Amino acid sequence: MAYLNRTIVFSNSKLKSSFRFEDNFQVLPLNMEGKPQNQCARHFPIILEFSIDDNEIDRYERLKYSTALYNRQKEIINLLSCLTNHRFFSYDTSMNGWGIGVPNKPIEKITKEEFDIFNKQESCWYISGYFYRGLKKDMIINRFSDYSPKAILKEARMHEYYINNPIDDYQHEICFPNTLPTALHFYYGLSENRRRKVNSSIYLACDGMDISAHKRSLSFLSYISAIEGLIDLDVNEDEIEFECGSCKTIKSSPYKCPVCGRPIWGIKQKFVNFLSKYVSMTEKSQKKYKKIYDLRSSITHTGQLFLGDYNMSFNEERKEKDENDWLMRLETLQLFRIALDSWLRDPQKKKQ
Repeated sequence: MAYLNRTIVFSNSKLKSSFRFEDNFQVLPLNMEGKPQNQCARHFPIILEFSIDDNEIDRYERLKYSTALYNRQKEIINLLSCLTNHRFFSYDTSMNGWGIGVPNKPIEKITKEEFDIFNKQESCWYISGYFYRGLKKDMIINRFSDYSPKAILKEARMHEYYINNPIDDYQHEICFPNTLPTALHFYYGLSENRRRKVNSSIYLACDGMDISAHKRSLSFLSYISAIEGLIDLDVNEDEIEFECGSCKTIKSSPYKCPVCGRPIWGIKQKFVNFLSKYVSMTEKSQKKYKKIYDLRSSITHTGQLFLGDYNMSFNEERKEKDENDWLMRLETLQLFRIALDSWLRDPQKKKQ
């Protein structure tokens, strides 16, 4: 038996249509009467409806039930964040802080008296969340909502969706790739052990998205680690065993010299080969993969950082470098997204 739940999560772009994956989950716009709105908002509340199997919970133990709900919600929003161009997220206690209120009306409609009240505010401690009268009642459901319009899925089979203008901000609308239903189908068909490992990569990528604006180097390394997590999952039937001459440990390498047949150990080559298999194998692409991995090595081994992590000057040279760094991070994130989508839809995954 499956139990249905409804909750509010957030996105950086506006959602204007609904997307449903089978009887598993659905996201749709929040159009409840009395919902708070603000023109200054850059986080947009949306509704997430999802089912949870009774074998995942113990309804007689509230703590276990709450944990199961949280884990299921987190899995869905992180999965969507990595198989689309948009970050879906929920608030947590770490987002509490000092602040002042901003009027929930357009600036041109704010009266002089309201401006005076706003300017005389003192900071107070706020608790992050989205609340309004009637919220509790609105979150009760017994079936998935029938919401129109339905999302029109965009072409993604040759990576167009992930490459053409993959910007996630308040000026854009959430859209979904046409590969998403298939990728989700195979994701939920993975064994529990393999799905747990995939989730580790997904969580790393989401961590990278969340800190991208203010911890650029760590964000970039998170994306690289996410890709490396997928590499470890990719089964290669050509692996050969090799005994270390010093410690006699038996290891395996998927690469061997075409002349002598001995194993070739190359982490960067592994990285390039994986992305060549699941993203693009053109010479230009492979040069890009090597450049990305070289930058990863420079950060981890020599302490080289993205300029924005330590330099706050505002000259033209800094601006150009900042834009190049931003593009490098975005390209690396998109490589992970494309690789995850392609890896999940790989026919070999049907057998695992």
